Amino acid sequence: MSIVKNHVVLKLGGSLMENAPQLLIYLKDNLNLISYTAPAVLIVPGGGVFADSIREVHRKEGIGDYAAHWMAILGMEQYAYYLADKSGIRTTDDLDKIVPGITILMPYRLLYSMDPLPHSWDVTSDCIAAWVASMLSARLVKATDVDGVLVYGKTVATIDAVKLNEMGESCVDRMLPELLMKDGRDCMIVNGNYPERVLAALEEKAVIGTLIKGNI
Repeated sequence: MSIVKNHVVLKLGGSLMENAPQLLIYLKDNLNLISYTAPAVLIVPGGGVFADSIREVHRKEGIGDYAAHWMAILGMEQYAYYLADKSGIRTTDDLDKIVPGITILMPYRLLYSMDPLPHSWDVTSDCIAAWVASMLSARLVKATDVDGVLVYGKTVATIDAVKLNEMGESCVDRMLPELLMKDGRDCMIVNGNYPERVLAALEEKAVIGTLIKGNI
């Protein structure tokens, strides 16, 4: 793997598509890359409207889970091309070629070569981001369009993955809590419509959001 000492995987939700390019440009301009421990931020794109179209085809045309899985990952790759085009940030499909700064992952080749996850709509881009974070021994941050996990209508600052798993529906993929528990990895959820919150999360500063605790 890469020799970079401080990896962070940032899952960038498709729900942020309108504001995501500005978010990435803000991060590129403000992330501290001077210190020896400067982070290498790997963006794992969501599926957004691209994956939603596959869900619709899956529902209407009855294609199998195998085809839908790989078509949805190609949808993530389409979002990656969009983000790269709008932000000017480099891309990679190789985890061994990550350098300090911000890089956008083109996930299809990597996922297809290893096929590490079940083929199900319970396993989408959040789970892929968690798997990538595990591969890199990286911190995991998810930027989405909500402030964090809601419990009884209120955003909580922390929640154990086991409790989130029991809740079922939330702002993360259904299988993500299971993967976090298995790997003992935390995941910070922040609202990507506030770029300063995402930056704070990447730099491990106090921030509004929810820390999902995988290691209990």
